[in-house]
Amino acid sequence: MIRLGVCTDVANINEIAEIGFDYLEYNLAKLAGLTEEEYQEVCAVVDNAPIKVEACNCMLPGDIKVVGEEVNAQIIHDYLDRAFSRARRLGVKIVVFGSGGSRRVPDGFDTAVAWRQIGNYLRMAQRHAMENDITVVIEPLRAVECNIMNYVSEATLMASLIQMPNIAVLADTYHMAMGSEPLSALTMAGNLLKHVHIANAIGRKYPKAGDGERYQDIFETLKEIGYEGRVSVEAGCSDFSNDARAAYEVLNAARA
Repeated sequence: MIRLGVCTDVANINEIAEIGFDYLEYNLAKLAGLTEEEYQEVCAVVDNAPIKVEACNCMLPGDIKVVGEEVNAQIIHDYLDRAFSRARRLGVKIVVFGSGGSRRVPDGFDTAVAWRQIGNYLRMAQRHAMENDITVVIEPLRAVECNIMNYVSEATLMASLIQMPNIAVLADTYHMAMGSEPLSALTMAGNLLKHVHIANAIGRKYPKAGDGERYQDIFETLKEIGYEGRVSVEAGCSDFSNDARAAYEVLNAARA
């Protein structure tokens, strides 16, 4: 069965477990930036929780560039060494490469070179992912947030071309809606689709019953391609406890 999670802080892990979610998705850049003492505190919380941190979003902080003239391979490798080893310790299996600030193409920079640089970065990430038993999923972002890799179809093409075993695709239903990308993009991604983010596209809010979003259609499409991965709520909310509970109810019904 498809697993359900929430992108949130580890402070909420016990609450989302009580609601019924299967895992928590944490911020990798934040995890990597913790002091050793803070990191050990996070480990203790997760170790004592009934569910685990199975995924991380926000792969890179904005000041580590993978596109443009400021790319530094040694800085990238050093960061990924630290970040992925910490993620593995928490049990993370999926790391999301969205990181719009890191991959944004600078004004006047050759777009063709930018695409090659993204491919080169993913090849660098492959080694770290393989060593830590993690899959890196490419997240397309809406054009407002990043000026390259905006569609699931583009991420699918990139993952297909580089053919790395630990590099796959993410579909975010909010970004898909903003780019008017149809659900058939999920079908096209096929077995390269290894992670999903979901939200109410109107305001990027937590899902709830009757909010106008086609959650049943999304899950039916996932089932049709044999998807058995994770679906994380990635959205804003005004009342975490109530909004997370409402989201679980509608998504749990849709995955049944």
